[in-house]
Amino acid sequence: MIGIHVSLWTPEWDAPVAPHVRQAAGLGFDAVEIPIMDPGAFPLDDVRRVLDDTGLAVFCGTGLGPDTDISSPDPERRAAGKKHLEGCLEICRILGSPSLQGVIHSAWGKRDPVGEKDRDASAAVLKDLARQAGESGRHLSLECINRYESSFLNTVDQGLDLLRRIGEDNVGLHLDTYHMNIEETDMAGAMSRAGDRLTHLHLSENQRGFPGSGALDWPGLIDAADRAGYRGPWIIESYIFPEFPAGRDVSIWRTIEPDGEASLRRSLAMLRERIG
Repeated sequence: MIGIHVSLWTPEWDAPVAPHVRQAAGLGFDAVEIPIMDPGAFPLDDVRRVLDDTGLAVFCGTGLGPDTDISSPDPERRAAGKKHLEGCLEICRILGSPSLQGVIHSAWGKRDPVGEKDRDASAAVLKDLARQAGESGRHLSLECINRYESSFLNTVDQGLDLLRRIGEDNVGLHLDTYHMNIEETDMAGAMSRAGDRLTHLHLSENQRGFPGSGALDWPGLIDAADRAGYRGPWIIESYIFPEFPAGRDVSIWRTIEPDGEASLRRSLAMLRERIG
């Protein structure tokens, strides 16, 4: 199953997503990943309607901020983060997303030194959330992101340590080839170490463009994920527009894919050939 993260097309993180679900269907994708920035303001009925119309599978992600950081020593921030994630899980249940993934372990943009107490605080909240998710047959996937976007969780080995602290089988790792290219010495080896705990995968080039337009070894990476036993969705998550505020948030300062949709179609065709 090959999908696309609709944040490719949304200027703002919380912009309407329903039109882009139709756009993904028109391009021939099997699935979409949708960000939930504010569960209380999420356009649930519109999204549910367009998913029914298109028949696309859906996966939901989110990120925490400074005021919702579940790794914080501040109990009010941890409580706010838990409430946010519980709201996202309810939207997952209603839409039929089998998982909630993303930067759900700490604040995106966290740059503080991280200690054992921070990791244990995050794990305690995630353990409770995992049990709630399990009640409806869902799982959590924790995204490992690069050092410029987080000081909390950068590598597979750090992720596996956090999974051990959580101690629940329905929590796995969400890996992203763009972040791995920065943080992992051996990307294939990292996927192998993740093994069956690899439960969500984002595909993006070394320059954050579409797979196939940069320097990454896609035959090798796809083979490594296959050998690790990965059976989840293959989601393109690229940011290419410097004029979008969302693009600037992830440091897109130049146009990454000059021919836009044509390059995306080539990328999807390449993935179809190698993944099916």
